[in-house]
Amino acid sequence: MNANNTPNKNLNRVAFADSMCSDGMCCFTCVIPSNNRHIGFIRSFWKSGSGFSHVKLLVTSDGRKNELYDSCRFLDFVITQNEEGSSMKMDLRCSIYRNRPTQCKGYPDKAGESLDYEMSGPCIFNEYTAPSFYKKLVYKRDWEAFFAIRDDRKALRRMFVHRDTDSAREKVLRVEDVKIASISVGKKELDYILIPLPKYKQNVLYLSEKHPEIYSIRQAYQCWGDKIEKNLQHHYGDKWKTMLNDFLEMEEADVSKRYDEDTTRNLEC
Repeated sequence: MNANNTPNKNLNRVAFADSMCSDGMCCFTCVIPSNNRHIGFIRSFWKSGSGFSHVKLLVTSDGRKNELYDSCRFLDFVITQNEEGSSMKMDLRCSIYRNRPTQCKGYPDKAGESLDYEMSGPCIFNEYTAPSFYKKLVYKRDWEAFFAIRDDRKALRRMFVHRDTDSAREKVLRVEDVKIASISVGKKELDYILIPLPKYKQNVLYLSEKHPEIYSIRQAYQCWGDKIEKNLQHHYGDKWKTMLNDFLEMEEADVSKRYDEDTTRNLEC
């Protein structure tokens, strides 16, 4: 991935819309069945959403190859702005169903379980928002995620409804940390507008007791020990227990250090 311009700082962020279901990551094939069999609908009535073929999920980290995930065929991806023009919002919806399909509305507790996929570990959004120590242990890297929108007029026209395409595009590019980058897709280098996925959860409509927010390695290991152990064995072989204990100690020492620093600052005030 080659960045074509530096991030702008005029606006704070592109936020999730208040009505957005979950976090948007579950609308990509890293979670849904690749052949879209989660939609029990007559094929002749299928209508592709505005996000299909134009929006991808980009996962990137230093020194690693970019990972690109295609969207669900029925993903509608819409970007709007408030009347004052001071903020932008993303809204991800299903283009077929008014409410989420059965396979989606139970995410992450029942995602794909009636088909060929079972959520045996934490959902991808919780891992995305997890502490750095967790990601570095379980994935051997700290990673970031972006909505990658194809930078062409046809794609943008479908997403920026009721807005002039060119002015809306310029508005998005003025948002903090949004940038244009060239990404290899197959044999082509294509330009995409990269919007960082927000890590806050105020607007997430579905919160799961089975898949709670990840606060620490120890807490995650207590919830999904089997899944995490498989990852660790894959990455570290026979040394996985040693690596787990080392990271637990480092994370807890870091938490203790930050607590001491906060206590000291409070005393000084």
